[in-house]
Amino acid sequence: MYSVARKQKLIAVVVIGAQNIFLQIADITSRQIIESVHYDIDLGEDIFSEKVIHSQTVNEISTALFSVQQLLTDYQVPETQCYATHSFHEADNGEFVRDQLFERTGFQITWLSQSQEALFRSQATNAYMGDFPEIIAKNAVLIDISSGSVELTAYSSGKFIFSRNLKLGPLRVYEIMRDVKATVTNYVGVLRDYVASQLVDFIRLLPDFGEVHNVILMGSSVSIFEPMIKGDNRTVKLSIEEFQKMYSEVVHGNDQFLVDRYDINEDDVPQVLPVMILVDQLLNHFKVKTLWVAALKLIDGIIVQAVNERVNPKSLALQEEQMLTSAYNLADHYRVNRQHQQFVVNFSRQLFDRLKKIHGMAKKERILLEIAAILDDVGSYVNNHNHTAHSDYIIQNSEVLGLSDVELKMVAAVARYHSSSTPSNELSRFDELPIQQRMTIAKLAAILRLADALDASRQQKIQSIRVSLKDPTKVVIQATANDDIELERWTFERKGEFFESVFGVQPELKGRLKL
Repeated sequence: MYSVARKQKLIAVVVIGAQNIFLQIADITSRQIIESVHYDIDLGEDIFSEKVIHSQTVNEISTALFSVQQLLTDYQVPETQCYATHSFHEADNGEFVRDQLFERTGFQITWLSQSQEALFRSQATNAYMGDFPEIIAKNAVLIDISSGSVELTAYSSGKFIFSRNLKLGPLRVYEIMRDVKATVTNYVGVLRDYVASQLVDFIRLLPDFGEVHNVILMGSSVSIFEPMIKGDNRTVKLSIEEFQKMYSEVVHGNDQFLVDRYDINEDDVPQVLPVMILVDQLLNHFKVKTLWVAALKLIDGIIVQAVNERVNPKSLALQEEQMLTSAYNLADHYRVNRQHQQFVVNFSRQLFDRLKKIHGMAKKERILLEIAAILDDVGSYVNNHNHTAHSDYIIQNSEVLGLSDVELKMVAAVARYHSSSTPSNELSRFDELPIQQRMTIAKLAAILRLADALDASRQQKIQSIRVSLKDPTKVVIQATANDDIELERWTFERKGEFFESVFGVQPELKGRLKL
């Protein structure tokens, strides 16, 4: 048992996945993991086969969480974060079960979106893979395979490029194909065809970023590779020839052979074949020569972030950069005008920073505003008429790395309401959100309207602004421009009405020509 005699500052993270509940306890001072355990559960079988979590499974989860509670008590952990992966809230009764678990165990469970999970996995590889900078110096793809889904994250020249998710995890595939396995003689061939059919459009629609040199494989469903990782190392490098040898053994071996050869839990054996077929087809597509396998899971990235937030907040800058890159890639896909976009992003940031006295929001909201400014015109790709409604729909149905489902909905709403033609009273459709989040949507939309109005002509005439709050009833924005800004002034006045409603001060635009 870890000694609690010395001064320490502990934090714990609990993650409820489709097949396991994971717990890690970290010492923030030393940045060391002092406890790491997991408990098996059958949540995924319920969700992927029937989309309902049964009472027996709820009891199973509760029992595991009681064991977690005992460990937290033993270690005297003052702060615990509890998350559920996106598979959990696919269940039709997911919200009910979350409430049941809270009433039984006291754990307040936070839903994770697929986009948040992708960001946490990136955090894990950054923190624990010593070779990671070299691996992603050339084009590389991180493939994370969990029970229910597959996440592809692409890197180039050391930087994040994009991430995409596909609901093709091995447990999900097994539950779908369970009846087929019992009725066909060539199950391997049918399974290959099924996986290929699900990958066709997914692969076809991936952004083209050139030849892929390295693939990193990680996740809760790649246990077949873990016996290869020796000692304290968390990664192993495989040639494609070594993988193909494993693949042949899996395809032609029986269940007992896999248990004996690869030290696999018998309950996990049905997932091994879907995993290997999926990886084989992805490797064939990317045509890589080197495969890296990392013994890393989602919880590793979450605990890294939890510690960094407390001891090294500046380290989160990389996370913000990746979130913004994801938003810019989405905007580029929908051919958003870069000149206008950058203008609005720049002046949105400036207005946010200079108006902090009246809006009272923090850095997190600033990032949401920036993402909304990047994406507010994506709907023009569908139709310029009523484009804000199309932007709302596109954003809500897309992935932006690191955003929760609620945050994505908030960004979509801010983008929708950045236009003066959008009725402000439509915000009532967000009545299901807490009042604080609805107020954040209104505040960010009001700021974004002003920034967008400053480029009403789409000619980027305004070069700089100064913001004055001397008059308690007004916000005076003095703009320096290289041309007449009468259109901007007129648009600003119209869009400023909502700003006045939200903040209780009237915005006024003044301009002077730069000679």
